[in-house]
Amino acid sequence: MLGNESAVADYHIHPDFSIDAAGSVDEYCQAALDKGLVEICFTTHYDSNPDGLETDRRMRIDGAVVPLSFEGVAKYREAVLKAREDYIGRGLEVKCGIEVGYYPGCEKHISELFNRFPFDYKLVAIHEINNICLCCQNRFESCFSRFDLDAMADKYFGLARDAVKSGLFDSIAHLDVYKKYGLKFYGENILAIHRGRVESLFSAMSEYGVGMEMNTSSLRRGHTEYYPSMEIVNLARNLGVNINAIGSDAHKPEEVAYDFETATAIAYELFPYCDE
Repeated sequence: MLGNESAVADYHIHPDFSIDAAGSVDEYCQAALDKGLVEICFTTHYDSNPDGLETDRRMRIDGAVVPLSFEGVAKYREAVLKAREDYIGRGLEVKCGIEVGYYPGCEKHISELFNRFPFDYKLVAIHEINNICLCCQNRFESCFSRFDLDAMADKYFGLARDAVKSGLFDSIAHLDVYKKYGLKFYGENILAIHRGRVESLFSAMSEYGVGMEMNTSSLRRGHTEYYPSMEIVNLARNLGVNINAIGSDAHKPEEVAYDFETATAIAYELFPYCDE
């Protein structure tokens, strides 16, 4: 998704259309310019699981929290496309993406969403196991308490493989996000649960042309490595899976490009060396 060694892009940004975010599209664009970015991609949340919490199936339109709808998505796209026109002359490329929360059986609905709206970037995330959020502060215990560590890992990576095999998405968001609260719940053994599981996921990702992001938001949560860890990143490289983009997962304008100086050095394949 990134083009050359002098360009820096943030491909995971949540404006206030996401109910857990603050800040307008314009405020994020200005923050990106202030931090020297040349490209950003908005990725508002789209969590539509009918068996999940009704309060998750929401978005914010004109300051009001309303049920998730294609009409609301249209307003989101309209705002982002207007920003694209407003900021291109100021040196900022603005793209319109989306972060879809995957659940079993979502394929038909998400296909309809994508057929209606030609997103620049389609990001998929595993936010739930058995319809309960694993990365929400007030729900992770309810999710994890139903499984021992191995069972949780099998469920998570199984869902990720299914999402990839749907053929709908460009990239997987925050691949090992289960460690966000899982490290506290299960202990340090969670840092190794990808071993013997992520390989089959990477095989599917390679087959279906799905990449992954390097997500810096974990550092804001007190972790010492990004999502995913360097062990997973290096394994992905060895197995032919691309890092498609770097994302801050910003939910406030000041979080745009968080820790990108280090992240761009790690994701060196996004900035190919040119011997001039």
